[in-house]
Amino acid sequence: MNKCALTPHFIASYCDNEFKKGLKGVNETETGARLDAIIRLFCCLHGRDIFIKSYTQHLSSRLLNKTSLSKEAEELMLQKLKVECGHNTVNKLASMFNDIALSKDLNSDFKKTSQARSIQESGVEFNAEILTNGHWPEQPQAACTLP
Repeated sequence: MNKCALTPHFIASYCDNEFKKGLKGVNETETGARLDAIIRLFCCLHGRDIFIKSYTQHLSSRLLNKTSLSKEAEELMLQKLKVECGHNTVNKLASMFNDIALSKDLNSDFKKTSQARSIQESGVEFNAEILTNGHWPEQPQAACTLP
């Protein structure tokens, strides 16, 4: 397993697939068993930092695109990683969840204002995400071409 340099990326991609599709319709005990199996593989990895970096990329994509099936499963995975890696490593991942929750609250508060109602009446849907600098992985900027 450690002879291939891409193994950490493959395991992180497998985790991403599980959180997007694989855990659909699965009960809590089976979810815990699957996550335990992933953590057992993680314990055997020499490239743990590579896995964490790749996992962070996938997690940010799931959170921003809202493609995760279960928030509880995501939090369970964070708890398991915290046991294996320590609090400092997982702290940034946990703050990503806090950012999404804060953004959701701020967006709902904004939609209650009169300005937001006038924007919605014009047919424009507005949604903003407030992210902590340094906790989210850098992603290439998409070109914005206005019609």
